[in-house]
Amino acid sequence: MNDRSVAGRLMHAAAMGMLAASCCGAAAQSAPATPPRIGLALSGGGARGIAHVGVLKVLEEMRVPVHCVTGTSMGAIVGATFAAGRSPVEMQKLVLEADWAAIFRDQPPRKEIAVRRKADDYKTLFAPEFGVTEDGLALPKGVIAGVSIEAFFRVLATPAVGVTDFNKLPIPFRAVATDIETGEAVVLDRGSVAKAMRASMSVPGAISPVEIDGRLLVDGGIANNLPIDEARKLCADVVIAVNISTPPLKRDQITSALSIVGQLVNFLGKQTVDDQLRRMGAQDVLVAPDLGDISASKFDRSAEAIAIGERATRALAESLKRYSLPPEQYAALRARQLAESRALGTVDEIRVEGLQRTNPEVLLGLVDSKPGEPLSEEGISADLRRIFGRRDFESISYRLVGGDTGPRAMVIEPQEKSWGPDYLRFGLGLATDFESDSQFNLLVQYRRSWLNRLGGEWLTEVQIGQDTHLYTEFYQPLHEAGVWFASPNLSIGQTTRGVFAGDDKIADYRVRTGQVGVDVGATLGTWGVAQLGPVWSRIDARVDTGVPLLPQVEETTAGMRAALFIDQTNHAFFPTRGFGAAASAYAALDSFGSAESYERLEGRFRAAASWGPHTFYASVAGGTDLDSDMPAYESFTLGGPLHLSGYRINQFAGRRYSFGRLMYYNQTLPLPDLLGSGVYLGGSAEVGRITDRVDTLPSPGTLWSGSIFLSADTFLGPLFLGFGKGSSDNWSLYLLLGVP
Repeated sequence: MNDRSVAGRLMHAAAMGMLAASCCGAAAQSAPATPPRIGLALSGGGARGIAHVGVLKVLEEMRVPVHCVTGTSMGAIVGATFAAGRSPVEMQKLVLEADWAAIFRDQPPRKEIAVRRKADDYKTLFAPEFGVTEDGLALPKGVIAGVSIEAFFRVLATPAVGVTDFNKLPIPFRAVATDIETGEAVVLDRGSVAKAMRASMSVPGAISPVEIDGRLLVDGGIANNLPIDEARKLCADVVIAVNISTPPLKRDQITSALSIVGQLVNFLGKQTVDDQLRRMGAQDVLVAPDLGDISASKFDRSAEAIAIGERATRALAESLKRYSLPPEQYAALRARQLAESRALGTVDEIRVEGLQRTNPEVLLGLVDSKPGEPLSEEGISADLRRIFGRRDFESISYRLVGGDTGPRAMVIEPQEKSWGPDYLRFGLGLATDFESDSQFNLLVQYRRSWLNRLGGEWLTEVQIGQDTHLYTEFYQPLHEAGVWFASPNLSIGQTTRGVFAGDDKIADYRVRTGQVGVDVGATLGTWGVAQLGPVWSRIDARVDTGVPLLPQVEETTAGMRAALFIDQTNHAFFPTRGFGAAASAYAALDSFGSAESYERLEGRFRAAASWGPHTFYASVAGGTDLDSDMPAYESFTLGGPLHLSGYRINQFAGRRYSFGRLMYYNQTLPLPDLLGSGVYLGGSAEVGRITDRVDTLPSPGTLWSGSIFLSADTFLGPLFLGFGKGSSDNWSLYLLLGVP
């Protein structure tokens, strides 16, 4: 081959190479660049984190896509709701309509509470409830169990019902929590979305930890409060990070153990945020809303937080618009990401799992949802609250399993109290008219629960004070449904009350009693209870000090007693709606060995209704011996705070009485749940009549009285400071705490 031929081939090859390079270059210039995948990282911050909703609203307005979401604490709540398929507008509506006070209040609606635990409310047993274990006394792991919180989270995540792999959510999602045992960050990528949300925001000491896969999890803000790194691992070429910084509390704001815990969480969270922020690149965007004095607990300022989040995001429009998609492309993406709330459908089976000492059949008797019938989140939540209302569990949740090719089941998972099943509580009662009449009682209650598979319970109470007694009862349900029960009981005690001549106290009457009885009865759902049984009592009654106006008695009284208790009020002492009733009857029978035959009948009814902040609470009561010459130690009494407030405590005693009261109150100041519920201003109008007086004095006729008061619902019980006025010169200044 000659030189010209070689040169020609080389020139041809070079020309072809240049042409190919030119074509490839043109193709490279005309091919569109692949849009980056954008991950959203949302920080914790309590109520301040509601600002995340405002950020999402603006990202949607600007058509900035989000391909994956990571979040911690409130960031996990907002992020999971968005990832589940809800739009920012939907989220804003849910947030602003939420009753945050109820969400962070652990008690289920009172109508869902077991009737025996409702009865405890009137003993003014106060928190905390101690567990009695082999190692001594134990306390709950958190002030709030989080049952109402998780129920709200299930509503937020309704579009994701049945999704247990967070990669399969409309938008892939990760929540960050902290292992309280090791301090390590735990990234949650599967399981219950609602449970992951709750685990990520369980502030230590305030909200009980959540156990997932054998690890005890608390607020993720301790380990990683702004999970930028997790967003990169999940999908992100570009990270949009939203930092809801929580400023440290001032010294005057550190007022409790919980505020100290919150401060420590804030400090730990700041360290992790600073570390994460150092990992951001030029392509990333940081949104840092200035939320000013909106604190982590100010959920009532949610609308303001959302608006601040919107403004902070719009201020970064120049940095964000480079990631905007064309309208059609963004609409197609969002159409895939948005999801309608799913119907729960039906199940073939409902079962309870995870119990060690509690009989699941007893709990299933409280479940109204039925296999084969459509389930609803509202109905299931009511079932869970009813089970939780037994107060045997520290948390409760559910999950739906199966259904693809086999049977589908709803699995209810109560977590038994780790500090149970034996409990110790204390109660306090005080009443005084600041003169010579005062009543004071201190109560200790010890309760052993689940002594057998039917839910047998042994209750013992010791009270010291004006009414000193030892009471013990064994409560035994007779079948798994728990409707019928038997209750043998024993009590020994002493009570003292004043004896009056006019307005003057002239003696103290002391009654010592030893009593044994056996009741059988039926629980009326969570409405109330009815019971009946024989009772034998040994009575020693005498005037302890003063004029011996009442007789000295040592005798046995025995017969049949019956009682009815119904309670459908929403609060034991400051109800705003509902009604309640109680009735008791006793017939002393010589056939039972009673020294005298007589009857005693008493009944009470009360109802409350509210119009806005104004509440009216009416009650009527009455009692009679049916002209059977009931002994003096059984007499009814009137007088004292809210029972003819202008008169002395128990000033009037007789064999028949009637009484009516109308109260008005208005909450003027809410209280944190740790302290109670609120401070009230109000007044009462009272009327009473008592006849056939046991002290042989003439009946005073119809008595009118009233009072004005400042009151509070406290963790110790109801507190009243009031001024009472009766007829003529009868008046009193009174203090009432709890149930004396």
